[in-house]
Amino acid sequence: MGVMEFRLAQATDIEAIARLFHSCWHQSYSEILSDEVRAAMEMDEAKKLWLPSLENPGDKETVLGFVEEKVAAVFRIGKDPREVRRGHLFSLYVEPALSGRGLGKSALDEAIRRLELQGFREITLWVFANNLIAQKLYRSRNFDLSGDKRMDERWQSPEIEMLRLSHERISTL
Repeated sequence: MGVMEFRLAQATDIEAIARLFHSCWHQSYSEILSDEVRAAMEMDEAKKLWLPSLENPGDKETVLGFVEEKVAAVFRIGKDPREVRRGHLFSLYVEPALSGRGLGKSALDEAIRRLELQGFREITLWVFANNLIAQKLYRSRNFDLSGDKRMDERWQSPEIEMLRLSHERISTL
């Protein structure tokens, strides 16, 4: 498997993004979300969810990761909506057929790198409370539980917030 290459996504990438997201939602989340919630996420719904951030990105970036010219990952980053001095990872998805090959770590490292280049010393994200695989990935990159929780009625599954402090901040504590 080659090295993952990254580029900013465009509205014309919506089909590839929706396919990848749909695959994750139906395969990777089979033990995380209810059958009912997953069944409601059809391709058209996936497109509706992602297209606004591609057409009007504002201060957010949607980034595609490619392996051998095929879309292998997608993530979206920007300012934390609750604390604008923090960066935020809004989402990160890896093609389920390619899981276990380190692509999640590569995509997460790229997201962190891009946020740090924008000057963010702290980064937050939300993850489903029962998505232990994702939590393990985030912990491997120094994210820890912030203590905040939320419930989005659309997904019907509790989420927990994770926070990553910069290495400089950690060393001065």
